[in-house]
Amino acid sequence: ECKSKNPTNIRTKYNRMKLNILSLSLVMALEPTTALQNLFSGWGNDKNPLSSIVSSSSQPSPMRERVDLGTLSVSPMGLGTLNLPIDKEVDEETTGVMKMVKECGVNFVDTAEAYGFGKSESLLQNACNSAGLSIGTQVDDPNFIVAATKFAPVPWRTESQTVVDACKASASRLGVEQIPLYQIHFPDIIQPFKAFGRENRKDELYWEGLAECYNSGLAANIGVSNYGPETLLRAQEALSKKGVPIVSNQINLSLMRYRSSEKTLQVCEDLGIKVLSYFPLANGLLAGKYSVDTPPSFPKSITMKKYYEDAEPVLKIMRRIAAEKEKTVAQVAINWVMCKDAIPIPGARSVTMAKDNFGAMGWALSPDEVAELEVAASAVGEFSNGGFELV
Repeated sequence: ECKSKNPTNIRTKYNRMKLNILSLSLVMALEPTTALQNLFSGWGNDKNPLSSIVSSSSQPSPMRERVDLGTLSVSPMGLGTLNLPIDKEVDEETTGVMKMVKECGVNFVDTAEAYGFGKSESLLQNACNSAGLSIGTQVDDPNFIVAATKFAPVPWRTESQTVVDACKASASRLGVEQIPLYQIHFPDIIQPFKAFGRENRKDELYWEGLAECYNSGLAANIGVSNYGPETLLRAQEALSKKGVPIVSNQINLSLMRYRSSEKTLQVCEDLGIKVLSYFPLANGLLAGKYSVDTPPSFPKSITMKKYYEDAEPVLKIMRRIAAEKEKTVAQVAINWVMCKDAIPIPGARSVTMAKDNFGAMGWALSPDEVAELEVAASAVGEFSNGGFELV
């Protein structure tokens, strides 16, 4: 570490300290063990999941080769990167995961500047390079993937220009001149002085920054994350005045958490905004690995206990459907999300997990099976909101 006292180095250290605080707060806002646990395993079907996919838009989403996402055409499911190492910029297992992404025909990967203080973005670029992939908007080229990343709205970012500066920094770490999909990570909810009756919400400033990123060509598409119906409508009104379409809203969505999101889902449908689903496996709850008899290890055994006990009736149906279709429970859970016309982005800590996840493509639950699962899920409690209320 440079020990120079010059102002530039002091400012650099200060910025690193802020990013450390940000990254910690985000990980704690989510389930504490999200990025630390190996949630499930299993190779699934050895066939390429896309081998039976058809391109007709009349087919259910998991049966399609590609779905629309703004100006992009992406695979019906993608990969989330929070479960990959967030403390490394080079990792062999991540390279293996990206090779599996390519092999299975997946072309959509989501990351964020807050994951590992930007290291996740650098890791994605390096892993893509090692796997023979490039990041860009060339969706018809199998050697390209669409990368989405996110801006973190934190208290010390008080101007719209901070969004533009962050976008440029993310683009540099991803090795691109234009980010295919640039999102805001969550509404401006980190308010240090809220307990003292003082708030300084800067959402409108951040939307101005997003508009500048779009209109300047830094971002090909603009999205949001963890936006509920009211915030989404406000953002839509503000950005539409600047000629900027919102193409996506990334939310916590799974079979065990969708009822409280119904208003948000309806607004997204009304506005033509694609839903991206993080936690499609409900932090491993729907991977079929945990039960009353086979609980996860500590401390997840404590945080997840009430959920896997409540979810057992749903999991019983999922196991039956999985057996009938020769799929895994995790694949049934991810397929359900696609059947709701959302794009799931489950994480994967290994090649094995990635391959199992991607086996959710190329087939579809029947309408009766979807209905049966939802009836069972409606009778039990919802999964954790992950620290974000959709308002």
